Amino acid sequence: MAVNIARRDLLKAGGLIVAGGALGGCATATGLNPAVPPAAKVIQSPEQIGTTPADTGASAGSGMPPQDKPTWTPKAEDPFAYSLADNLFWNDVMMEHAMFFQSLMPGKELDGPRSQAAEFQRLFAQQLDQSRGLAQDNYAAFNQRSISLARRFGDWKKEMREQQASGRMRSLVWPLFFQHTAREADRFASRLDLYNKRQIEFQRSELIDFWSKTMGEHSGFIAHLLDPDERVLISQASKMEKAFLREGFKQVRGDEVMKAAKEILDFKTVGEKGIYAGKIKSIIPPALASHVRREAVKFVDELQRASAA
Repeated sequence: MAVNIARRDLLKAGGLIVAGGALGGCATATGLNPAVPPAAKVIQSPEQIGTTPADTGASAGSGMPPQDKPTWTPKAEDPFAYSLADNLFWNDVMMEHAMFFQSLMPGKELDGPRSQAAEFQRLFAQQLDQSRGLAQDNYAAFNQRSISLARRFGDWKKEMREQQASGRMRSLVWPLFFQHTAREADRFASRLDLYNKRQIEFQRSELIDFWSKTMGEHSGFIAHLLDPDERVLISQASKMEKAFLREGFKQVRGDEVMKAAKEILDFKTVGEKGIYAGKIKSIIPPALASHVRREAVKFVDELQRASAA
């Protein structure tokens, strides 16, 4: 991904700084300053915010650079199309979770859990590759294998969360990160189970509850992984964390939820560009920046489908 942007342009275009201070009297769904268009509107590429309809035989993406991976979405409104898209998308997400855990489990004392994470990475990479062969006559059985693997991984994450929180394990993985990724594994399995029952509809309250927690926690992670000198970006990430995690977010009007979803997608797109270009100081791996951006794309797509139903 070719990137050539100055840090000043990145922040100014993103509405993250405004000459003379913030303009009052306006508010967006997440509290970001609306006076200047989000940077993503200026510098993002269609591939960063767009989706790719899943098709049998699609390049699964396990060997692609993270920034080039597509965000897979259903090509049609039927259980097979949803199964194919979610297997391509979420098996990749689970594989990346396992990869992140390994990098955050250094040292000989963590050889055991690091090896377990490596095995989950191998299993999800295999499942992702095999997702390309889904067909109308085998998707239900394949879904069941993905469900079983996702639930195993979710249980492992919950156990790691307890070990980290209690001090029995001392890795660099926050307990909340284990909890966060376990919720994603559980939701992946639950959606596939619905498809096997030939149900594809989204329940608005469930969708918003899941994605608001996901986006809010992502924002908190970003705030804590930015260099302390990145005060403006930390402030913006914290505002989004508060907006998405506030009590009653599920009752927010549909258009405001969509506005918030697009705002955080813009923020993550800018962040990914800035991290790859070396314009944002942080300890955020570029692969993680791409990972959270693709999940925001998925959020927007699911909201659009739920609204159209």
